[in-house]
Amino acid sequence: MSKWKKVKIGILADSISETHSFNKKELIFLNTSDIYEGKVLNTSYSQISAYPGQAKKSIKKDDILLSEIRPANKRFAFINFQADDYVVSTKLMVIRSNGEVLPKYLYYFLTSREISQWLQHLAESRSGTFPQITFDQVADLDLNLPAKDVQEKIVSIVENIDEKIELNRRMNETLEAISRAIFKSWFLDFDPVIDNALRARNPIPSALGEKSARRHELLSRASAEGRNFGLPQPLAVLFPDRFVDFELGEIPKGWRVGTLSDVAEHLRRGVRPDELDISTPYIALEHMPKRCIALAEWSMAGGLESNKFEFKRGEILFGKLRPYFHKVGVAPLDGVCSTDIVVVTPRAERWFGFVLAHMTSDAFVEYSDTGSTGTKMPRTSWGEMARYTFVIPPEAVAEAFTKRVRQSVDRIIASIFECRTLAVLRDTLLPKLISGELRVKEAELLSGPNMRMKGV
Repeated sequence: MSKWKKVKIGILADSISETHSFNKKELIFLNTSDIYEGKVLNTSYSQISAYPGQAKKSIKKDDILLSEIRPANKRFAFINFQADDYVVSTKLMVIRSNGEVLPKYLYYFLTSREISQWLQHLAESRSGTFPQITFDQVADLDLNLPAKDVQEKIVSIVENIDEKIELNRRMNETLEAISRAIFKSWFLDFDPVIDNALRARNPIPSALGEKSARRHELLSRASAEGRNFGLPQPLAVLFPDRFVDFELGEIPKGWRVGTLSDVAEHLRRGVRPDELDISTPYIALEHMPKRCIALAEWSMAGGLESNKFEFKRGEILFGKLRPYFHKVGVAPLDGVCSTDIVVVTPRAERWFGFVLAHMTSDAFVEYSDTGSTGTKMPRTSWGEMARYTFVIPPEAVAEAFTKRVRQSVDRIIASIFECRTLAVLRDTLLPKLISGELRVKEAELLSGPNMRMKGV
């Protein structure tokens, strides 16, 4: 600690307000909603002529973006890429190290749990429409600054944990993408049925002509090369080899048209606040991101005042308020949720994957949004959701699909709990490292392969 010194952030960094040159017709605009917990969520170019007035600031690599509004909401990011084509809102602070402190070390300090909570306290103490902070308040923070070699080691320890969290997140995205691809192939494009019909030389509906031609080409090429194409035989035989006429169009033989209520239900298990243990997991709308296989965020039920719905691990939660936000996912544990969330239970385990895939589809959210009531605060209901119509496969097909989806869901949920453990470890180590309370060598042992929490 003899080489550490206490320095004001205002001595180490500046708030940058350089106006972008707007030298292109299209740029990437970042508002407060476009960054979250270190990540930049938007990478799409758009016409600068459509930008709001607050789209002004330029940024560059190693800058820190920090929302002035509600700092506890984790709207912050570290720019680890060349950012000439990015313009950011004036509601985002652009904080830049002046060289004495490593940018990533400064970022970890400013976004640590203790500092975020303190900045949120300052924001709530301010009179105004929104809880908001200023750079002057950030500049007045004290940082215990070690030599740069120590800064580098601390950054390396925390980055190692962050990288493991990021690896899990990417794996989850891949598993979700695979599940959605299988759902589209089996139940929307009817690829296995087309393949069987082509092999049996049965007619294929004209509406599927383009898909049929593409599958025929792939099937012929595979046959010429002496390899199999499509599903393995034990799965392929579950699908029919022809389509039949139905009033809504042609569907696979043996399949039927039904509604969501045929394969799922809303049990309405209401719970009063006085019946809850304070440690009961609680999911509100703000805990739910846009569609995902499994939800990763929740809080505890202590202090809740209004009635809630009970849910069980593996049940599907759908946000009925402003359904166009498409807040839906699987509960990773037992708990309670807001009554603005519909808890959907498949009528049997074999329908789990089929129900989840439909409820996370764009078609379902468009249906829910169209049927919602209210102008300022549109909402759907289970009664409306239950009437959603789709083609229902035989139970054997649904069961085969659920088996694959369930494997992905279980892996994702295990990954979610691992990420939460890693995040706790990071948030525990970081303030101790930055304050000098915990030595780097001790932290390296704690954050090693076994991720031991002992002594933290």
